[in-house]
Amino acid sequence: MKTLFSSVAAVVVTLALGAGQVRASNSDAASAGAQTDQSSAIVVLSGAPLSTYSKTKPPQGKKIDFNSTTVKSYRAQLSALRNDFKSWLQANTPAANVTGNFDISLNAVSVNLNGVALSTIKSCPLVSTAQYENLYYPNVNDPDLVLIQAIAAWQAGGGAANAGEGVKVAIIDTGIDIHHPCFDDSGYPNHTQLGDHRFTNNKVISAKVFNNKGVSHGYTAEALQEHGTHVAGTVACNYNTAASVSGVNIPYGVSGVAPRALLGNYNVFPADVGNARSEDILNALEAAYADGFDIANMSLGGGAHGI
Repeated sequence: MKTLFSSVAAVVVTLALGAGQVRASNSDAASAGAQTDQSSAIVVLSGAPLSTYSKTKPPQGKKIDFNSTTVKSYRAQLSALRNDFKSWLQANTPAANVTGNFDISLNAVSVNLNGVALSTIKSCPLVSTAQYENLYYPNVNDPDLVLIQAIAAWQAGGGAANAGEGVKVAIIDTGIDIHHPCFDDSGYPNHTQLGDHRFTNNKVISAKVFNNKGVSHGYTAEALQEHGTHVAGTVACNYNTAASVSGVNIPYGVSGVAPRALLGNYNVFPADVGNARSEDILNALEAAYADGFDIANMSLGGGAHGI
């Protein structure tokens, strides 16, 4: 659990192994320090989430079967537990209110504190732990194809044209510009496209936005900041794509680490938003898992307080 809330520059979550498993690929030693939103909190409730509960945890390499009777029954139990917590809030701290619910990677809720002390929330017998929501920002940390031996891996896997074939990668970031040549869907088969179809094609197959003020501000999944497009290109830019920087052509074709992979745009920095809160990221991760993505990439920086 502590790993989930640690400060990282780039985090890769292998959803196929269970949403509770998180691997930090690079620490952000140069981050600006701990940043939190002390008006809201992530409150973890007693009881395991779907990803780790003994009867719903998927086998290695598999995903949670949301259609199984066992999963539906346990989800109902977790929902009832969250309702009990909401009732406790209403009776003991009516100023606070629940703004979000989670049951895949965490059995938790997000809470707008409205001045209520975090220690008061922690005193609830249903609560395992609670912390202020952390704030994260886009952070670039490029890998190199040679350094990570990607080209050798392509050859072992059938060549560059097939590298990443059948893998779906969710980019938790600022969005993906589908008009960039890296994400041209020519030659890709038709895929079911999720979310806002204005920002999807048969390469970027999902486009969704996650922000607690998204509805009132009219935010969309459109990539108005460049960072997510950059990161998505690092992950899965089409093989040998012609590209230029500031009008100067690059003298070789650009390729992502897994050029044939499909991508998902899970935008937690819509419009000009510079910080994503913990609940925005959790919402995006849970949506990506439910949408059938295999891997989630977060190239984010930010400080975090331990639980």
